[in-house]
Amino acid sequence: MANTLNAYGFSQLSGTGASPTYEQVRMAIKNGNSTAIFYGDPVIQATGTTGLGTGYITQATAPVAVTISGGALSAGVLTFTFTALATAPPVGATIVVYGGTSTAATANGAWTIIASSTTTAAVAFPGAYTTGTASGYIFVPVAGVFVGCSYQSTAQKKTVWQNYWPGTSDSAGDITAYVVNDPNAQWSVQTANSNTTATAVGLATVGQNIGINYLNSGGSQTNGNTSNGRSTYFADQYTLAANFPTGYVGQPYMPFRIIGLQNASISGTTSPFTAINGWDPATAYNDIIVGFNNMMLKQLSGI
Repeated sequence: MANTLNAYGFSQLSGTGASPTYEQVRMAIKNGNSTAIFYGDPVIQATGTTGLGTGYITQATAPVAVTISGGALSAGVLTFTFTALATAPPVGATIVVYGGTSTAATANGAWTIIASSTTTAAVAFPGAYTTGTASGYIFVPVAGVFVGCSYQSTAQKKTVWQNYWPGTSDSAGDITAYVVNDPNAQWSVQTANSNTTATAVGLATVGQNIGINYLNSGGSQTNGNTSNGRSTYFADQYTLAANFPTGYVGQPYMPFRIIGLQNASISGTTSPFTAINGWDPATAYNDIIVGFNNMMLKQLSGI
């Protein structure tokens, strides 16, 4: 049966401990954070104006595209300038630069961010750079997957437990977030494509890395489902190496790695479970099994 898009975020299949709680840890959402965080959302560290962590988490995003207008090189530190972002990229994130013109082409590649603002990212740079423009993407390591929260409600005068943070102003203080950050955790997630028509994500993708999104190409999907608190994130087929603008240079910095396909048979036999939505591995919007790749407890590089 052909699958239909009904993204549900990241649903844990295995990990340290036992279902359903596994090895949840407590993190914090800053009181006043108006960005909703849904059950099954990947989360990242929140940053201040210089890219340093604040001790809080926030909802993760797809790889962030930047248009680089230039750069300044001083004492081995190259500071890229780009169109303003909503927040400063985290220190320790990676900027992948491609398509550089003039001497900006010497900066093509992947660089760890050592300082940032909403319009700049500084990296340690051993080469020469004078002028030129380029394109880039910023990849942020995930801190884990959000599975609920609790907070002191000012309206209800009691502690409220729920599976998503609605981004309200009802909390009397910071919000306790429950996050799974086990480096060995495995997750089921539906696939879709943010750039073009989705096709089945097949066995040939096992071992590749993949990013996230909640905006399906041609659709009007919303950020999270407020009726049940579930995530609407999916594994984005567009971020596979063959499709994404950065090609293989950006692949090591995608947040998840494909481990297998849900209900796929290597022998090619037909499974009776293909009638379950997402479990037909031969059609678009199929479910895959992933593990963490670029995450804070197992990040490939840092500072």
